[in-house]
Amino acid sequence: MYDSSNSAEAQPAPNAMGGSAIVARGVSKAYRMYDKPVHRLWDLMLPGGPRGREFWAVRDVYLDIPKGSTVGIIGENGAGKSTLLKLLTGITQPTSGEILTRGRIASLLELGAGFHPEFSGRENIRLNCSILGMTEEETEERFNAIVEFSELGEFIDRPVKTYSSGMHVRLGFSVATTVDPEILIIDEALSVGDEHFKGKCINRLNEFQEQGKTTLFVSHDMGSVKSMCKHVVLMHEGRVLEQGTAEEVADEYLKRAHARGNERMSAINRQLDAYPRWGSGEIRTGKVELFSGDGPPTNVFQPGSPFRVRIEFEATADCHEPVFGLGVYRSDGTYVNGSNHLWRNEPIELGDVKAGAKGHVEMAFESLPLLQGGYYLTVFVYDHDKAAPTPIDHREHAATFEVHDANHLQHGLLFLPTEWSVAMDGAEPRVSRD
Repeated sequence: MYDSSNSAEAQPAPNAMGGSAIVARGVSKAYRMYDKPVHRLWDLMLPGGPRGREFWAVRDVYLDIPKGSTVGIIGENGAGKSTLLKLLTGITQPTSGEILTRGRIASLLELGAGFHPEFSGRENIRLNCSILGMTEEETEERFNAIVEFSELGEFIDRPVKTYSSGMHVRLGFSVATTVDPEILIIDEALSVGDEHFKGKCINRLNEFQEQGKTTLFVSHDMGSVKSMCKHVVLMHEGRVLEQGTAEEVADEYLKRAHARGNERMSAINRQLDAYPRWGSGEIRTGKVELFSGDGPPTNVFQPGSPFRVRIEFEATADCHEPVFGLGVYRSDGTYVNGSNHLWRNEPIELGDVKAGAKGHVEMAFESLPLLQGGYYLTVFVYDHDKAAPTPIDHREHAATFEVHDANHLQHGLLFLPTEWSVAMDGAEPRVSRD
């Protein structure tokens, strides 16, 4: 955690900011990248440089954060979000542009930042309060509240180097929010906390909103962004791509994530020939395509969306009663489901398939019952004319796909359409259906 300077010289004139807590004007940050560490030393000591190349982590950012607002900053990894937060907190200085802030800033950025690993939790509380510009009297006044909120128990007296990542978050968040800052900045730190403490943190952030304080936070959880923020900033390659309401900007982010996911999954699917494939070969399956509704092929889906798999095939020899099937697996190998067109209440029997015959088979869900994660399909064709089904063409990892759950309404493996009702005495039940 760090404090921006609160000296009289650092405070902007009131008319420079109006009702804003943070103003950034044309802010850019460049770093010099070197192929070898020794090149940095040569630049310092020898003529002929520079030997590195410039990397612009942030470029031409303009922001006006109103006092009392809760603003989310979103974007893919490497978009410049964390660098921007470091600039806003004063940890690093911009290469160009200016940043104006009003009020004490407390931040929770990298895990363990601002902590001395050899000091105990208690000693680090005093250290961080001092860094944040608090007097000894103010520290003593808030000390017990910080310890109590952290719920670290006996670990509060142990060296911070023995803490887990979740314990670092407990200590850091407790200090950052109990020192009564006007502006709180958080960089994805809450994602490593346990559910109980995460709930406490969200309640504390809600209190900040009610008190009219300003909060900025980076998150990849669009459910949290939509529920907590009225305004969202979308970054891409160091620039602000879009600013606006949480619903609009988060949806744009998800569209871009969907497109990137399709590109990545398509590249992976082009490399799937390395996985095992076996069988007698009378029928060879070909292209495997996945669809959501009537749109073009895709490899990224939402829980509850239509899901359809189409498998092309060609017979290389005569075959009697081939049966096509699909196995659905989670990326960690968990077997989710297996089915075919024969073992059904109304089976499809193909009888004789002649050499040279071509066609396709499809399997579809009206509503995809899977939650967020990566999945793959195994395609198989078996000869059921024999006493024991015999493989004709069995393809492991024939296709992969992802499920993105932006709302995180359920947890686990499967999306189950549910109906909830709550009835209070003397009132009609209130019903909600997913």
